[in-house]
Amino acid sequence: MSIDINELVQSIAAEVLKQLKPESNKACALVLAERDCIVAEKVRNSFGDEYEYYFFGEEAPCAEFSRYIVPSLCVCEMSDLAVGKAHGKIMTEVLRQMLLGHTVEVLSFGYEEYSQTAPGPLYALYQQHEKTLQGFGMKRFQPKAPESLKVRESLITEKVVSGAAAQGAKELVVLPAAMVTPLAEEAAKELNINISKTL
Repeated sequence: MSIDINELVQSIAAEVLKQLKPESNKACALVLAERDCIVAEKVRNSFGDEYEYYFFGEEAPCAEFSRYIVPSLCVCEMSDLAVGKAHGKIMTEVLRQMLLGHTVEVLSFGYEEYSQTAPGPLYALYQQHEKTLQGFGMKRFQPKAPESLKVRESLITEKVVSGAAAQGAKELVVLPAAMVTPLAEEAAKELNINISKTL
C-alpha cells in the first residue's frame, strides 16, 4: 500500500484549519456574484453583520442559505430572466434558485440608471420586467425600518412626521425644547407614530 504524501499533507492541513477556524453561529447568505471587495462591502452595508456571506462558486459549510442576494441586475439579465431564460453560470443559478421556490433579493436594478434618458415605453418595459420577476420570487431589497428616528429640528411639522413614516419609523424622538405643530400631532396620530422628547 503506497501513501501519497501530498494528499496526506493536504488532508492534515485541512483538518487543522477546520479546527482552528471558530464555529460561526451566523446564518448563511449566498451572494450570487463573484467575490469582489466593492461588492462584498455593498452587501455587508445593506444586510449587516448578522450573516456569514459566501459568494458564487465558494464552498460553504452550511447546509442551506437564509438569503440569496444579487448585488445588481443589468437590463440584459433582467430581460432574459423575465422570459425564463438565463445566460452564464451565475444567472443560471439565479433562475435555479427561483425555480426551487427561494426568494432572491436584488440590491439594484440596472435599468434605473436610464430613468432620465430612456424613452418612456422602453423604461416602462423594464418596470414591467421587474413586476414579472417579483411574481417569480425576485424582489427588491428593502432595508430594515428603524424603530425610532431622532430629529434635531426645533420645529416639528407635518412634513417631518411624514418623512419619519416614509422611513418606517414607529417613534419620532425630538429635542426637549422642540415645538410640535398641531398638524404634526394630527399626522402622527393618523400614521401611528409616537412623538417623544429626549431627556
